[in-house]
Amino acid sequence: MANILVLASTLLTVALVLVNFYYSYQAKKMLETKIEETKNEVMMASRPLLVAKAVVHEKATTYEHDTSSAPIGTKTSDDRPTTSHFSHFELFNAGNSPALGLEISLVNDGKAVLQTESLGFLRNNEQALSFVPIRLDIQKTYHLVCEYDSIRSRERKIWYQTWLPFTTVESATKGAINVKVGEMDFKEVPASMHSIASTKPK
Repeated sequence: MANILVLASTLLTVALVLVNFYYSYQAKKMLETKIEETKNEVMMASRPLLVAKAVVHEKATTYEHDTSSAPIGTKTSDDRPTTSHFSHFELFNAGNSPALGLEISLVNDGKAVLQTESLGFLRNNEQALSFVPIRLDIQKTYHLVCEYDSIRSRERKIWYQTWLPFTTVESATKGAINVKVGEMDFKEVPASMHSIASTKPK
């Protein structure tokens, strides 16, 4: 009888130890998960975020680029820029830190770079930048790609990307272009793979 009580007591002790170990393990896992979530929240809260939009019913000559290189298809017969449904793109930093090493590219549906511009940085809440495509063909799909990093992302060796797909369509106005914009996509890529803008424009 005494042996049975000792065995029962031993088994109970072992069970309590195992239960305590299980709950300690679960608590540790929850703490690690919470710490990781907090780190991610801090990184997201402090990262830059480039947002692009198509501007309509504006003259290309009213913007900083002030050029007659408004998208071909938006010009009158005497080659003067004219008001059209689509004028250019505007890009602004909606994040909470500067976007560094900013590269803006226009690529076709085959991901070939057609046009690119490089800028040093864009502060958050700074005035939007203008990007005027040199040439757009009707009924074609393109992507406006913004690549950039930040001080924190350099520690993680990643780059951020913003992809804005759009399709060009003929406007009801003769010689004008309109665009159908798709859903913006935000990506993170390894620093060694952010090679879109480094591809030679065609």
